[in-house]
Amino acid sequence: MEENKPQSAARWIEKLKLQPHPEGGYYNELYRSQLKVSRWSSVSVSVYNACTSIYYLLEGNDYSSFHRLASDEIWYFHKGAPLLIHMIDNNGVYTTQELSDTSTGTLSFLIEAGIWFAAEIPSGTDFTLVSCVVAPGFEFKEFEMADKQELIGRYPQHEVILNKLCRERNEA
Repeated sequence: MEENKPQSAARWIEKLKLQPHPEGGYYNELYRSQLKVSRWSSVSVSVYNACTSIYYLLEGNDYSSFHRLASDEIWYFHKGAPLLIHMIDNNGVYTTQELSDTSTGTLSFLIEAGIWFAAEIPSGTDFTLVSCVVAPGFEFKEFEMADKQELIGRYPQHEVILNKLCRERNEA
């Protein structure tokens, strides 16, 4: 019976039809709103889906490399090991948030637009399954993978974590 199968990463990757994500880990887009919203800039207007949602899974020593989005993103914990989200804001302030069902974690967490962030399983074992909701909706054209050397130059005080959780351009 399926309910007796072990809760393994491979099981969830297969069951949820997850595919490799450029930032690390696996994902599958669950929802893309048909409602459209506009985002205005000083030079143009862009139209987006109001929101998008994905399943996202990390396992073992894999990690979500430092990146940022032009939209807010809410992460929701579902199962597995605690996940640690690392963030560097526009002032260079570094913070972390545990996403888990333990007493030290939270089940959901908002990452505001423009914040550099990465995620890892601190234990380096097991897996973590989450959902991510982006509003306005996710578009790869507004997904910015961190340039490790550029971020280290901007935030040298965070060199250790940036070296750990930034991929080189040819790794992405």
